[in-house]
Amino acid sequence: MSTPPSVTPTLALSTDKTTYNVGDELVLTAAYSDATAAPMTLTINATATDVNGVSVSASTTATVNTQEQQPMTVTVSDSFSDTYTEVSNVTGTAVFTTMVQAPPSP
Repeated sequence: MSTPPSVTPTLALSTDKTTYNVGDELVLTAAYSDATAAPMTLTINATATDVNGVSVSASTTATVNTQEQQPMTVTVSDSFSDTYTEVSNVTGTAVFTTMVQAPPSP
């Protein structure tokens, strides 16, 4: 029996806008992958043939978790000391909101 490879969890953050004003609501999405899910790459291939018999091929890949993802605890902080509220946390994606506060004094 072989030992499964060591898997590191992943986390990617994105906001709903690129620019905010003080007092604006900011929506933060945290996309994560649980370390216990040992992902593998699935390669998908397709061929299309036109009426003249000329073919073209393409492929793409997708990540497949080999075990069911489990929700992870995500903790958020920022350099303005804003307070984030978790709106949802379903397997693989957590969403938070905050009101952007004035920056701290230098």
